[in-house]
Amino acid sequence: MKNILNLLIFLVGINCISAQQYPRTTIETDIFTSIFDESYQQPVMVKYTVFCLPSSPTYERDGISFKAYPGLKASSSSDYKANVYDKGHMAPANTFACKKDWLVQTFSYANCALQHQGLNRGTWAALERFERNLAGVYDEIQVHIEIFFSDKWTTNSDPARIPSSFVKTITWKEGDKEKSISFDFPNEDTTGRSFWEFQIK
Repeated sequence: MKNILNLLIFLVGINCISAQQYPRTTIETDIFTSIFDESYQQPVMVKYTVFCLPSSPTYERDGISFKAYPGLKASSSSDYKANVYDKGHMAPANTFACKKDWLVQTFSYANCALQHQGLNRGTWAALERFERNLAGVYDEIQVHIEIFFSDKWTTNSDPARIPSSFVKTITWKEGDKEKSISFDFPNEDTTGRSFWEFQIK
């Protein structure tokens, strides 16, 4: 019994040391803010404002690949191999495609989460289009994403923690009033489902 207790104390101590080694880091770019947990190798929060209008000309994303953020311990391409997870943009590439520099900035592992391909390519993408369309009608479209985590990690030699869900809140101005809607998406295949099914307020 004493040996088990000592082992538990040791493991708790290791976890505390790990948390101290990799504190949460706030990353500010021209287009998004990310709060990043280096022990998870994933962002825990990303927020941005939709600057590009639906009518804006856009740059192509072909040939642009995800890059490491300088000095940040983050996921890498190997975390996304041989599994169902996409490199899920939090601040969307298409939302910032009206300037080449902004588009390139979205391809950062500081802005990337392990997101189920059946969510990323369908329901999540549809909500991103909705945000962009709102920007054609209202001013100050702001988006805030919170990322929550499961107890699962990827299976490579330097694993990243896998999110369990994504809560996205969109706010905008209608005259003098601020309006908002929020959605809670499980990190699973939501193919064929409307994003309105996940509205929470």
